[in-house]
Amino acid sequence: MLAKSLERFIKWALSAWRDLSLDAKVVALFGVGNWFLLFANHTTVAATHDVPLWQLFPPGADVAFLVTCGALAFAYPYRDHRSRGSFTTRARIAHLVAMIAAFVIIPTFASIILRETGKPYTYIHDGALMVEEASRKLLAGMNPYVADYLDTPMFFWPMINNPALYHLTYFPFMFLVSAPFVWFFDHFGFIWDQRYLYLPAYVGTLALVPFVVRGAAPRLAMAAAIALNPQLFPFVVEGRNDFFVLLFLFAGLALLMRERRTTSSLAFAAAGAAKLHALIFLPFVAVYLVATKRPRTVRDVVAALLPTWPAALFLLATF
Repeated sequence: MLAKSLERFIKWALSAWRDLSLDAKVVALFGVGNWFLLFANHTTVAATHDVPLWQLFPPGADVAFLVTCGALAFAYPYRDHRSRGSFTTRARIAHLVAMIAAFVIIPTFASIILRETGKPYTYIHDGALMVEEASRKLLAGMNPYVADYLDTPMFFWPMINNPALYHLTYFPFMFLVSAPFVWFFDHFGFIWDQRYLYLPAYVGTLALVPFVVRGAAPRLAMAAAIALNPQLFPFVVEGRNDFFVLLFLFAGLALLMRERRTTSSLAFAAAGAAKLHALIFLPFVAVYLVATKRPRTVRDVVAALLPTWPAALFLLATF
C-alpha cells in the first residue's frame, strides 16, 4: 500500500514537473533548493563567526523570514502549474522580484543595520572593509599599497594573522570608485557601507539580463539562476564584490551583441580593473573583435582592435 502510494506520488510529481514552464522549473530548482540551504548552509559574517542568514533577524522575524522565503519559492511553480494562463509575465516578474527581495535584499539591509548599530568590523566581509579603509587611506594622502591597516577596524575583524592587515589585495579601481562615496558619508557624519555600492550592482546585473537573453521565459529563468545562485547571492549579503564585477561583464556582453565595440571593451576593461579573475575575458574579447572583421592583413587586425584603445588607456590608468 505504501509502495503504491509512493509510486503514484512520484508519477504525479514527474508529470507536474514536465508540465512546468522553463522559468518555473528554474525558480523551483533554485528557490526551493536555496530555501533548504537557508537553515544551515547559507551563512554570512557576523560578530565573531559565520551564522546562518536567518540569524540576522530577531526572534519571531527569523521564523517569518524562513516562512516567507519558503512560501514564495513553492508558490511560483504552483502558480505556474495551476493557472499558467493567468500567471502573466508581469505577475511572474513581480513574484521573482519578491523572492529576490526576501532571499537577498532584506538580509543585506539587516546585515548593514546590525553593523551600523554595532561595531564597524562586524557583519561585513573583510574585502569590503578593506576597500573602505583603503579609500580612507587615499583620502588621507597615503598610498593604500604602502600603508598597513593595523590602525583600522580591520585589526579587529575575526581572523587570526589576516594578511589583509599588511597588504591591500585589490586593484586601485575598487578604492578609486569608492573614495568619493566614503568622503561624502564621512564628511557629513553618515556611516558608509560598501554594500551601498555592491547591492545596486547586484540589481543592475539582473536588469541587464533582458539585454543578453531573448524570450520572456528564458529571461526569467536566467534572472532567477543568477539572482538566486547559491554560490553567489550570500556574497551580496556579506559584502563581496562579485556582482560589481558581473555588472561590467554583463554590460560588456550586451554592448558587444549590439556592436558597440568601444563601450563594450571599456566595460570589460572595468571588470578586469575591478578583479583579477575578469582579466581572463579580455583576450577572448580581442579575438572576437578581430575574427568578426575577417581580417586579411596585419593592418586589418590593427583596425579591428582600434576601438579598444580607450579600454587600454583605462586599464593603464587604473593600474
